[in-house]
Parts: sequence; structure tokens; C-alpha cells
Amino acid sequence: MLTTFDALVDVLHNIRELPFSRIEFIPDEVADIPDLPCSRYESIHNVVAHIFCKMVVDLKGILEGTTNGRHISRECAIHPATALLVRYLEFFFRNGEMMQSVLGTRDCTIELIMIGSWVSKLSEDAEVMFPGKGQRCIYMLNNMDYVYQLKHHPGGFLSNIELQRGLCSLIHQYIKGYLEEYWFPLMLSYLDGDSLKKPRRSSLYKFTTEFFRICDGQMTWKVRTKLKQRLREEIVELIVPKYVSFLEALQDNPSSWLKRMCRARSEKLVRTAARLEEVIRELFES
Repeated sequence: MLTTFDALVDVLHNIRELPFSRIEFIPDEVADIPDLPCSRYESIHNVVAHIFCKMVVDLKGILEGTTNGRHISRECAIHPATALLVRYLEFFFRNGEMMQSVLGTRDCTIELIMIGSWVSKLSEDAEVMFPGKGQRCIYMLNNMDYVYQLKHHPGGFLSNIELQRGLCSLIHQYIKGYLEEYWFPLMLSYLDGDSLKKPRRSSLYKFTTEFFRICDGQMTWKVRTKLKQRLREEIVELIVPKYVSFLEALQDNPSSWLKRMCRARSEKLVRTAARLEEVIRELFES
């Protein structure tokens, strides 16, 4: 398909200097092409442009038709549709001026449509590959980060700010989905609300047990480097301050088991919070 695109772009470049108002007789076999809105008499440029537009629309179907090796159910796997999207973005960037001229757009509408189709395909396959929402989010994020990091590519084909913002928004959405699956419920159940107003040793024990259960399950997940750093930071900022506040409230509670113990143990509480952060920063195959 991309080879055909290149050929069409070459044709368009060669005929763009011809007078577009010149009327040519269009053979039956061309005029009768389904979905090609041209009459028997049309400019050559318009005929090629119509074909070009139809092929761009068809790209959505090609993306949605890619198949993934579902036996490779690893959250770090790069979907074939992701590799295909990168090639499309590179082509659109290389031929941006001609694309805009033919399609009549002055923005990255086509690229955003492609990204929307790509996300739909990833989501559809992730549902089959992974039973849990959290792991599906990580799979989606790995693929999105793979594309987003192309903004640093020397070719510059992801230099468009609107495209970068669109991808940033998607990444933020799936990071939020991941946090809502694991870390928000943990924090809200044991470190916030009534648990913070009436701190109990049992809540601390339940939190610690659940915290390490989640961490143990995610230690071997593979996450791309920059994404891994961001996820760890998000978890630390969400959990550690709340954990420290809970420990302080537990210590200040007159009926607390900690109140009856030596106040010198406050230093140990700080070390406990630091240990929690260390564990978080070891997540995702450090």
C-alpha cells in the first residue's frame, strides 16, 4: 500500500504543473470505479486525487485488519499495527505538503484518524491477550510510548505538536486507568477517609499485605524505560505521602498501640515509609 502511495505522490508531483482546468476524457474502466466521484470528463489531477483520498480512507481498514501474535501475551510486545502506524506517520510527514494539497486539510486530521483506529485495534486485541485491566493498560502504554518517543527521531516525523498532544492525552488516560485499577483503591481503602480519621493497626496490616501482594505481581512486568520511571513516580506520589500521614495519625492517636510504645519509634516509621518507596522504585523489572 505504501509503495502505491509513493507512486501516486510521484504522479501528483509530475502533473501538478499542468492546468487543472483542462478537461480530459476519462475511460469507462476509471469512471466506473466504485466510490470514485468523477464524471466522464474530469481533470487528470482530480482523478488521481480521488483515488488517493479513497486509499487514505482505506488505511483505517488496513490498521484494523492487522493480526497480532496472541501467543506472545507479554505486556511489552509491540503490536504489528504499531509498526504499521509508524510507517504511515513517516510517509505522511515526508509527503505532508502534497497530502494537504490533495486532501484539502491544513492540519493533522488524517494522522489523528489513523491513531484513533490504531488505539481501537490495540484495545480489541488487549482484551483477548490479558485478563486484567491493569495489564491491558500497561500493554497499551508500552505501545503508545513506543510511538511517542519518536518525537526524538532525527527524521522529525512526529514533530507536529498536535500529534504529540494527542498521544500525551492518550498516555495520561491509560496511566490513570492503571492507577485506578490498583493504587487508588489501595489508598482509599486503608489510608484515607475514615481509616485516616480513626487509624487502626488492623488497617495498617491490611494495607501492607495488599501493597506487597500488588508489588509482587508486577515485579516481572516489562515496561519501557521512560514510561517505567513515570509510573513509579506517579505511584510514589500517590501512596507514600498518604502512608506517612496515616502513620503520623496512628502515632498521635491516644488509644493507639503506637502511643503506648516508645516515641523513639517515630524514626523507624520514617524508615518504613522510605522502604515502601524503595519497593515501588523496584517495580517493572528494574
